[in-house]
Amino acid sequence: MARPLDLPGRYAELPQLEAAWTHLARVHGGRVMTVGTSASGAPLRRYDFGNPRGPTFLLTSLLHGVEVIGGLALLDAVRSVLERGRAGAAARARLVVVPVVNPDAFAENLERLRGERPAARRCNARGVDLNRNFAPLSSARPLHPFAGSRRRWSPHYTGPHAFSEPESRALRDVALETRPALALGFHSCGNLLLYPWAHTGAPNPRAPLYQALGDAFCRALPREPYAVRQAAHWYPTVGDMDDWLDANLGTLAFTVEVSRPSRSLRDLRRLLNPFWWLNPWEADEAIGNVVPGVGALLGAALDRGVGNAAPLPGAEPAEPFADAAE
Repeated sequence: MARPLDLPGRYAELPQLEAAWTHLARVHGGRVMTVGTSASGAPLRRYDFGNPRGPTFLLTSLLHGVEVIGGLALLDAVRSVLERGRAGAAARARLVVVPVVNPDAFAENLERLRGERPAARRCNARGVDLNRNFAPLSSARPLHPFAGSRRRWSPHYTGPHAFSEPESRALRDVALETRPALALGFHSCGNLLLYPWAHTGAPNPRAPLYQALGDAFCRALPREPYAVRQAAHWYPTVGDMDDWLDANLGTLAFTVEVSRPSRSLRDLRRLLNPFWWLNPWEADEAIGNVVPGVGALLGAALDRGVGNAAPLPGAEPAEPFADAAE
């Protein structure tokens, strides 16, 4: 049966994406609430699904407003898990989802695309890279140009201080409230599954567990392979959300870099628009590839007892849908 709001394959605007999440919550007994506002005053929505007595899995996307493919992949991944019912992770875990962390940049990029203009805004409305705005674990500043900069004009500007931005504070507060056992942040691109540390090449003490969960993810992919890496081995960053979650809350925190640069870059108009460097024209194919891996990773985490998972028999259903957004 066709779904009324089936977004992969076209790049939806913010009202459509929020409507799809609200629809998913209504169908699957989820809850929606507002957890803050963006720098320009847009509401930041949180959606809770699954077993409220199970371990919490925190799922996020669109910290960077240009990485829209990550937001679409997150939607399909959660939908897939929910539609599996008692065979899916939502029967044993609570899924806490903040799908549009940076609505201001997302809306600006889609507006620019409508006008056939270049779209590349990753930072929030105040010019801060939200994934460089978490409390850093080191005072050292790597020399890599993407690592994080104190210069306001940089697309990787860390902000004046840690948690200076309302969006990063909202995510911090959600994490402190829910204490996630595992987190997945959806970004673009590179066909990569990254784990802490991002600020140093020193091995993470839980690297074997990260790698084992990453292997479960990779085995489930039907087409293009992904590489599992410690984040700093791709490039180092400071103020990274995954590092903060791992170090401060003990969360197993992954970044999913969805897709590779698109074949559409053979088209000169798309080659000249940075939006298409990060978002493949063939969105359905990239999303369909990553969704089974996400389900496998969540299942493997539960099977390994991450967060002291509640057993499947007798799992509590989600509380009825409640719209607390107003």
